[in-house]
Amino acid sequence: MAVKTKSTDSSYGWVVLAVTFLAGFTAPANMAKVTALAPVVMQTFGFGPDTLGWVIALFYVLGFVMAFPTAGLINKLGIRNVVLIAIGCAAVGSVMGALTENVTVFMVSRFLEGAGMGVMGVAGASAIAPWFAPEKRGFPLGIWAMWVALAMCICPVLYGYVVDTLALPWQTVWWGTFVFDIVVGIVFVVFYREPERPYQTEEDQVAGKADFKRALKNPMLWALGMIFFFDEAAFMAINGFLTTYLTEQLATTLVWATGIASAFGVAGAICAPLCGKISDWLKTRKWVLLFALIGGVAYTAVVFTCQVPELYWGIMILAGIAGGFVPSIIWAATPDTVDPDDVPVANGLVATTQNLGMFVGAMFMGNAVAAFGWATASYAVLVPCYLICIVIFFIGLRKLR
Repeated sequence: MAVKTKSTDSSYGWVVLAVTFLAGFTAPANMAKVTALAPVVMQTFGFGPDTLGWVIALFYVLGFVMAFPTAGLINKLGIRNVVLIAIGCAAVGSVMGALTENVTVFMVSRFLEGAGMGVMGVAGASAIAPWFAPEKRGFPLGIWAMWVALAMCICPVLYGYVVDTLALPWQTVWWGTFVFDIVVGIVFVVFYREPERPYQTEEDQVAGKADFKRALKNPMLWALGMIFFFDEAAFMAINGFLTTYLTEQLATTLVWATGIASAFGVAGAICAPLCGKISDWLKTRKWVLLFALIGGVAYTAVVFTCQVPELYWGIMILAGIAGGFVPSIIWAATPDTVDPDDVPVANGLVATTQNLGMFVGAMFMGNAVAAFGWATASYAVLVPCYLICIVIFFIGLRKLR
């Protein structure tokens, strides 16, 4: 049974935020290993972009499988146990990846490492929100919202430095994430608490039971979910193959390539809260989302066709718009599409389509690059994703404010 601490001990909410953030950080930190070190991993195991696509995609399988049922698992097992299961899967996956020389076993290790992506997206906010009064939740939840973006800022360049500059074997990174996972798991067990008297809004106090059928009948929710699917399919495919393109096609060093990947992560981390400010100032989410989707079209058109490495510092702006604006708007708009009781269902659906998009995008992009080359694959796979998003926008989000 979870240890409870009175929510009037408000300072402890920040401790819970810190340990929950660390627990969340483990998932994208594991995700970034293959995407950052793809050229080295491909050389080690002797496979090409098509197989790399599967290796990247398998990381997201448990993410979309776990995203929807996580709320139910939390009710049965508690947040602490669900988070520990996810971290444990990641730790086991890291050990398997570090020890194996077999591609199939390596793929299985990536499957296990991905457990936290779906779990933490749902569990994180559920762990943090009850510690803070509703009018004071914005800042701590805003910090929590950076759990993926911060990892994508730090990890690619760190991993590139370890392998390229320090000339350590790539397995060093896998052992490093294993140790990190174990330490974070212990810290989470020791310091995580549930409030004895959680803060609740009036809606929380009168909330009824979520109605799956009612929520899933909402066409605007499905439109947001499908936009997220195609957005993440394109965006995460780029994340997965960026360092490979830069090192193989533009002959950059691995450190330079991972530095660009981290810079793209910084842009996304900056643009996410900036998007919220802009949408509040303009009093519209709808047209800010359209602007972001148009930015996504431009981003996908140039990211794997540009031949000048220095121009990627400018492309970083487009990466920030596509990677920061779109998720920010979708997560903010999702609760508004359903009754308050049905918000967990809505968030679960959106998280599922997000992770499913990551899986499909990585898989298709790898095969498209192997079959058609980088430029053709971009125009055949990536650009159409955002064009489809724009079509869905005009058909399904006409009532979005």
